[in-house]
Amino acid sequence: MRNIVLILIFCLVSIHAEDTFRIDNFKVTLFSKFEKKTVEIDTSMIFEGRYVEEYDFKIIDVLNIVIGSFYAEDLLTSKGKIGLKEAIISYAKDKHAIDIDEIYIQKLNIIKPLSDYSNIVKELKKAGCCNQQ
Repeated sequence: MRNIVLILIFCLVSIHAEDTFRIDNFKVTLFSKFEKKTVEIDTSMIFEGRYVEEYDFKIIDVLNIVIGSFYAEDLLTSKGKIGLKEAIISYAKDKHAIDIDEIYIQKLNIIKPLSDYSNIVKELKKAGCCNQQ
């Protein structure tokens, strides 16, 4: 009887088990709306969900498509990073039927720095994106 209970517990744990898939140093070129030119972004992320490791090639495709729909400046804010996560999860579910439960951004840097950060901050504040003090 005890063995049957252990087998049932193992089966339940296996059903709810999640995979993790890590992408390190993913580089992509994005457009800068303030600089009016492209900049390079370097990011590392961890994806948790069912079958994310098995379908890693689909997740890379999703990341390429979704991250390309953002401006570089949008990804500098917390709101932009949350929007990126939500868009990736939604697109992966709709287009590839992949259930991503969580995305952890380990790093998201602009490799080719923007020339003038003060102008970017002013523009973001005008758009209502930052706390104005």
